[in-house]
Formats: sequence, C-alpha cells, structure tokens
Amino acid sequence: MAVDKHARFTALRQQAAQVLADGGTSLDAGSLNTTDLARLMEELCIYHEELKIQNDELAITHTRADSARAHYQTLFNLQPLPVKLVDAQGAVVEDNDVSQDWLGPSRRFHHQDMRLTQALDRADRPRVLRLLQSLEPTRKGQLGDIRLTRFDQTDRQVDVHVARLPADFQHEARYALVLLDRSIEAARLAEQGLFNALLDSSDDFIYATDLHGRLMLANAGFLGVLGVARDRALGRKLADFWPLHNLTELQAHEAEVRSRGQALNFTETLQWRFDNPSQTWAVRKFPIRGRRGDTVGVASVCRDITAEQHAARTSHLAVHAFAAVPVPVALTCADGKVQRMKVALERLSGLAEESLAGRALHALLDGQRTPLPMAGVHEHVLEHGQWTELLHVRHINGRSTPVHAHVSRVKPTPESEPLLMWVLAGAPQGWEVPDSSEPSDAI
Repeated sequence: MAVDKHARFTALRQQAAQVLADGGTSLDAGSLNTTDLARLMEELCIYHEELKIQNDELAITHTRADSARAHYQTLFNLQPLPVKLVDAQGAVVEDNDVSQDWLGPSRRFHHQDMRLTQALDRADRPRVLRLLQSLEPTRKGQLGDIRLTRFDQTDRQVDVHVARLPADFQHEARYALVLLDRSIEAARLAEQGLFNALLDSSDDFIYATDLHGRLMLANAGFLGVLGVARDRALGRKLADFWPLHNLTELQAHEAEVRSRGQALNFTETLQWRFDNPSQTWAVRKFPIRGRRGDTVGVASVCRDITAEQHAARTSHLAVHAFAAVPVPVALTCADGKVQRMKVALERLSGLAEESLAGRALHALLDGQRTPLPMAGVHEHVLEHGQWTELLHVRHINGRSTPVHAHVSRVKPTPESEPLLMWVLAGAPQGWEVPDSSEPSDAI
C-alpha cells in the first residue's frame, strides 16, 4: 500500500511538473477517475498531516538537543577540575572554564598553537601522545607525575585521566582529559618531609599523641629508643611501646594535660630496657589545639639531662671540696686571671676576694723569673698535667711569704675550657724543687 501510494505521488508530481512546464493550470483529469482523484486528495491531506507531525517532532527533537547541549555545557563548565577535549594530535577542541582559568583561554586565541602538548614538559609529551594513540574506543587511561606549565609560567604537577570518546560521522577520535592537580599535595609532602627532617635533627625526643593515646608524630630519636619504624608506630597507642613500670605515670601526666589544657613541666627517670642504665629526662608536655581551640592531643619534648645532673653533682662536690681545703687555693684561667679563691689567700696577699677576682694571680707571685711567665706555666700544665715550684706571695705591705705552689689542670665540664688550680701550701724550710721535675726550665 505504501509503495502504491508512493508511486501515485510520484506520478502526480511528474504530471504536475509537466503541466507547469507546458503552461497549463490543471491536471489531466482524464487519466484519473473521480474516485481515484478523491482518494489521492485524501492521501495527500494525510501525507501533509504526517509531514506536519514529523516536522513538529523534529522541532521537539531539535529543542531537546539544544537543551541537552546547554545542559551538557553547563555541567562541563561547572566541573571543578580542568577538562580538555583533544584530537589524536593533542589539539584542543574544547575545554571548560576551569581549564581556561587554569591553563589559559585556549578558545580565545586561535592563532596560537593550541596543542595541549605545548603546555607539557618536554619529557612528558611523548608519554601523553603514546597514551592517546594506544587507547581503544571507550577505554580509559591514566598518567601520573605530569608537569604542566600554566599561562602565567607557573608549573603544576598533575595526574592526567584520559577517556577515548565514541567516534561519530562528523569527527575522528577525540579524547577527554581530566587534570588532577597534585602540586598542593606534592608541596604538602615536601613540607612534611622538611618538618620531619627538622624534628629528626633534634637531640631531644619529640612525639605527640591524640586523645586516645595514639601516636600522631614522632622524631627519629624517639622512634630509635622505641625500636620501631615511623610507619609502624604512627597510629598505634604509645602504651604499646612504653616501659610498663612507667606506664601509669605516663598516662597520669597526659591525662592531666588534656584535662587542664595547660603545659606541664617535670623531671622523670626512665629505664627503657632492663639491660640499660636509667636516664633522667626533663619533660615538657603541652596541649595541641584544634581549629576551635579545643584540645585534640598532647605534645611532648623530652631532653636527656643525665649528664648535666651528673656534672651538677660533680660540681657541687667540687665546690664543697674546694671550700674544705685548709690551704690557700685559687682557680685561674689560662691567662692567670682569678676566677675563684680561698679566704686563706686573702691573708697572704692582703687583698679581698672581690679585689682579686678578674686580676692576674701571677702579679702577686715571684719565682725564679720576674714576672712569673704564665704562658710557660700554662703550656707545661696542659702538656704534663701539673707543675710545682717554690714561689713567694707578695703582701700589699711589702712582706713576702714563701709557698710551695702546685698547679694542676681541671675541667669543670667536658665542654668547658680547662682551668688552672693553684694550691699554695706553706714551704718547708730549706725546700727545693727536685731536679727530676725541672720546673724552672719548663717555664
């Protein structure tokens, strides 16, 4: 029926064309009877209505296509990530607003080279092109650590996610590239690495725990004494590594800091392992504040003061021993200036301690050479550890008292410069320096 109708319409069209060509105004009714003509007119009206319906449907389809295109364009431009559509050669076909703001307005300067590869680091261009050429239709790919240069000449480290779009009759293969900026993350990792390096360079033990006692950070020194790697320690409870005999005290201190929200300073003695000696630590614990000012954790800085305490005790004993010596004693620097002295020396010199402090002791002494050569004494003591000589102490009234001087080297702390300790005992009558020591030749 449809074929017959089409044939009739074709014959009618040809007849009408011939009539118009001949200058006629009507069709040859003789070829068509009244019934056929009526049927043909009816079919023409139906065909006309069908064309109208099809035209309306096309208009609706066109409107829907425009709406879909606008919807797609809106979604495309609202994407929070840079998206570019490129062809197989990497030429930019379309990009969203974020991409234009991020890499430059590619659609606005068509006279420039619009290939995406121009923004890539030279070493990354072959990688991207190989990925485009190797992708099968509707397949996806990904490349990491790609370096892009923005229009403002700043570099960005990105991950590139690529999807090959289905081909159509108008276009060859096209690819959608989504750029994920890793620069902030890379900078954060670099900053974290620097932060860890700074923490690890400290001789102090530094660590922090959250409200549940889990390790949030720890420097290398602290991890070393715990005997565990950083990646295995972080996130675990500090109680898993802490010596059991000190665990209750640790938990009490951290609970106090969390509850009071204030720093806590104290000294504690720890024996990390039973085969190691105990160590004394100066500990400072303080709260870690969150964005709202609430306590989210506790940070600790622990300094080993074992050696300092030992030195302090040694110094304390030395002070008491110095005070207990019944003979004149003085401590001088290498240049002979008095640092400390016994009261007994005041009686020999007639000068009070405050008068002698900072003055050269050898100015009061007479030896075989005048003035006493302190440089020689200092060198001899540093080399041999001690020096003895018969000297005379001059009193401010002119009186001179013979003394047996014994000079030795002392170091109050391992880090300090050595001092000279002068012990001036009463010289026995007829006392002479033994020939074996040869002090006079030494100085």
